[in-house]
Amino acid sequence: MKWRLEIVHTTKYTYQEDVYSSYNEVRMTPKNTSNQLLLSSSIAVSPRASLYNYFDYFGTAVTYFDLHRRHNNLDITSSSHVEIEDPRTRGVRLSPIEMSDPSFMDAFSEYLTTTTYTQVSNGVASQIQSSVSSVETAEDRLSKVVEFVRENLHYRSGITMVSSSASEALDIGFGVCQDFAHVTIALLRSIGLPARYVSGYLYPNKDPEVGESSTGESHAWVEVFVGEWIGIDPSNCVDRTNHLYVTVAKGRDYGDVTPFRGVYFGGQSSPPIVTVTMTRRA
Repeated sequence: MKWRLEIVHTTKYTYQEDVYSSYNEVRMTPKNTSNQLLLSSSIAVSPRASLYNYFDYFGTAVTYFDLHRRHNNLDITSSSHVEIEDPRTRGVRLSPIEMSDPSFMDAFSEYLTTTTYTQVSNGVASQIQSSVSSVETAEDRLSKVVEFVRENLHYRSGITMVSSSASEALDIGFGVCQDFAHVTIALLRSIGLPARYVSGYLYPNKDPEVGESSTGESHAWVEVFVGEWIGIDPSNCVDRTNHLYVTVAKGRDYGDVTPFRGVYFGGQSSPPIVTVTMTRRA
C-alpha cells in the first residue's frame, strides 16, 4: 500500500523569565528511504531566526539556529509531506558463521557497541545469550529477544525518564516506546545482531479516509540487521513496520536522534507542549 501524509509537529516552550540567548538543533524532517519519499518540508520558529541545515553523521537532516534577543517563549513548527509504502524485503538472511566473522563485526561496530542508554546487566545478557545458544538463524534469535522483551517489559507512561537506560527500565518492568527500543537494541547487540534506534511518527488510524486528520505521536522503534535491515516495533508488538511509520532519524540510541536539543541562558522553562497532527492526503 502507498499513501501520502502531511505531518505538522509543533513544540512550544514558555519561560518563567526572559531568555536572552539560545543555541538549538531540530531533528524533525522525515528522511528519504527505500520506502519513503520526502515531497516537501519546512521548519518555522518564533521568534524568527535564521535557519541553517546540514546532515549529521547518521544521515539525519538537522536544522539549527540561535537567538540573541530577549524572549519568553519559543515555538518550533515542522511541516512535511511524505509518500510512503510498506517496506520491501529481499529475504537475505545471516548465518551464525557470518555473524561471528570479524569483518562483519567491524562493519557494524557502531550498532553492536553498548551505549549509556543500551546497557543491561551481565545477568540479563547471559540469560538471553543462553536462550539463543542453540538457535541457528538471525531471525530466530530476533524472535527470542522479542519474546523476552514482551515478557519482561510492560507499557506504562510516567514511570521512566527520558534519561533512563535499558537496564533501569528492565529493573522497573515498565516503560514507554523509547525504553522498549533501548531494551530490544541492548539485547540484540548482546547476541551479535546489529540494531539501531529509529525515531519518527506513527499514524494511529490503520485505514483513514483521504483528508482525514488524526492526532499522531512521536514514536520510537528498532531496525535490526538480519542480512538486511528490517523494522520492528516492540512497544506495539509489531513484527514488521509498515506504511504507518514515518522515519525521521536513525542512530545508536535516543541521544543521536533527539527531536529538539538546545542550551539557553535565562529563566527556567516549563515542560514543552508538543502536538503532532497527521493527515492523509492521497
